[in-house]
Amino acid sequence: MQGFNVNKTKTLNAALYVLNHLGETDSHKIFKILYFADQEHLKQFGRPITGDSYQATKLGPVPSFLYGLFKAAEKGVHPFAEAIEMFTAFSVSRKDNIPHIQATKAADINELAETDLEVITNSIKANKELSFAELVIKSHDIAWINAAKKHDTEISYIDMAIAANTSHVMINHIVLNAENECSKN
Repeated sequence: MQGFNVNKTKTLNAALYVLNHLGETDSHKIFKILYFADQEHLKQFGRPITGDSYQATKLGPVPSFLYGLFKAAEKGVHPFAEAIEMFTAFSVSRKDNIPHIQATKAADINELAETDLEVITNSIKANKELSFAELVIKSHDIAWINAAKKHDTEISYIDMAIAANTSHVMINHIVLNAENECSKN
């Protein structure tokens, strides 16, 4: 169960915010910084920042929507007009066959809450100096392990919260927030 809907505008601006702070970097680092930010935001505030669906890949969690945007930016095409509008915010090049992303514009920080910005900034500080391998190891938490065991490799937000040692009270709050989010559809 995903439980939260991806907020495409927040996801776009969260990724741009990371890139505006780091400059050009590989997609792996962006994915992990946002994973840890979403995880910490769940722990502190009972909801993720992006709502993106993280998939448990061999190299750790990958946010589905953002991955699609980066692929569209690299290829220069996408079947949906909305995605075309969004992917132009990124420039993608390959170095040693690894996608490196560069922001082509500044993040609209008005689209991110103060708590979003605070948690993303902390995640950048905590993870920017970690190597590719260190990020893989760090992101292979219990949430990733549980999802990797299943046929459906989507990482549960509840498992993400548990992996962050979130209190039972906050986990119950997350469940209620997820149910409310799902009922909006």
